[in-house]
Amino acid sequence: MHTVSVILLAAGEGKRMCSAVPKPLMPLCGVPMMSHVLKAAKALQTEGVPLAVAGNNAEEIKAHYGGRLAYCAQGEQKGPGGALLAALPYIKRQGGKILVLGCDIPLVREETLKALVSPDCAAAFLIPAAGEYAPEVRVNAWCFSADRLPELLEALPAAASGLSMQDIMDAFRKAGHTVQAVPIEAEEAVCVTDRVRLSEAAAVLRRRINRAHMLAGVTMIDPEHTYIDAGVKIGRDCTIYPGVVLEGNTVIGEGTALYPACRIADSQFGKGCAAQGVVAKDAVVGDNVTLGPYVNLRPGANLGNNCKVGNYIEVKNSNVGEGSKLPHLSYIGDGDVGRHVNLGCGTVFVNYDGYKKHRTVIGDNAFIGCHTSLVAPVTVGEGAFTAAGSVITEEVPAGALAVARAKQVNKPGYVAKLRVKRGEVKE
Repeated sequence: MHTVSVILLAAGEGKRMCSAVPKPLMPLCGVPMMSHVLKAAKALQTEGVPLAVAGNNAEEIKAHYGGRLAYCAQGEQKGPGGALLAALPYIKRQGGKILVLGCDIPLVREETLKALVSPDCAAAFLIPAAGEYAPEVRVNAWCFSADRLPELLEALPAAASGLSMQDIMDAFRKAGHTVQAVPIEAEEAVCVTDRVRLSEAAAVLRRRINRAHMLAGVTMIDPEHTYIDAGVKIGRDCTIYPGVVLEGNTVIGEGTALYPACRIADSQFGKGCAAQGVVAKDAVVGDNVTLGPYVNLRPGANLGNNCKVGNYIEVKNSNVGEGSKLPHLSYIGDGDVGRHVNLGCGTVFVNYDGYKKHRTVIGDNAFIGCHTSLVAPVTVGEGAFTAAGSVITEEVPAGALAVARAKQVNKPGYVAKLRVKRGEVKE
């Protein structure tokens, strides 16, 4: 078994992407494009970590990957051959085989790379087996013998435009070494050079991701219109409807149903939930929670088991206890809601005084009447009630009823006099 060391060509600026984001870091199904290549190659690295040959984007790549990669700088960018010259000190320390990969082939599979490193020859490269690509077009993936590559690289004259991989392959042949072409499926051979290719690669990856979830026990009503990032985890017996978007490191528990128009990012949903029209970011939802339609869970929203969150509800930086109900038309911001609390329609946590955010605390089994405004910082005690339409500015003791609204005054005959005054009717 050969030892294998991986070199990632990560210096490309990606001008055709028309982006301030370096090409290797272009997002693709929730992770940088380079991460898909790294995932396929990581299992082949026999010791140490892969080497990234970076250019002007070096600091951004280091900031993202940190110690997961080693790094070297390619000063003047003169093609992949120039990148290998920059990596010579690394190559000379290695044995076995050097696997060289561009960061723009996110569809290549681990099995394909294993086939690339397996031939007992001095050099090998991938070539599309069929499809729209011409037979002579090569994929940005090569394998070299580590003990033969350095001397050939150093012996090659450096052209003004730099060394191409074709130059290096020709040098291996002239030296009498065997160079082998390894066929690859056309789908895997896609080289992402612009946003059109990026979109095409994303479509392929989404199909792979969705298929893997379905084979693991997830029902998808319409996989072609279900959008799931690479880092998402979904439990078995979940049902995902079309129009659902799951992003980042989201986790969905077993048996949960996500109906149309849900966008859930970097959040955790428990088992047996049902959600429709929910937008969630950095939120935690317990088991058996029903949500929606039209719910906004902002960062720091934490819902306990068996909660009900109805239509037009926004929750931000708040904890909601087990079994509590937030039926409709309410804002819960910077609050701590106890267990089995009922918030009436139109309840608002008035958390911002123009300078600072303050918290509202509601005890277990409290009942908040419709259109109550809770002006933080304020506490409503366990089992307390607030009357509908109240503006609560002071502590409500446990078990008490708080009424904080203007006294109703009726003026008999007022409307008739007003209509005469306006000239609508004669006196």
